[in-house]
Amino acid sequence: MARVIALQVFLFALPFIGYGFYLYFSRMDPMKRESWERSPIYWLAIGGLCLTLAGFVLTATFSGSPPDATYTPAQVRDGKIVPSEIK
Repeated sequence: MARVIALQVFLFALPFIGYGFYLYFSRMDPMKRESWERSPIYWLAIGGLCLTLAGFVLTATFSGSPPDATYTPAQVRDGKIVPSEIK
């Protein structure tokens, strides 16, 4: 679960990181407040939200077991726990 949350936070922060690199390479100091006051924060946030939404969709689409897989729940057999499995 932590991996999924870290991925989504990274995807949201990616436009801001890119803008910071833009400021750095255009010889503006990205650590100064004046550099960010006239920045397109609104559009960076929308871009981050779009990337986060795309990340959620792609994670849900391409992760997990195949659609035709059969889930067998955990069982107790002869006093021992047999773990669940997906075939």
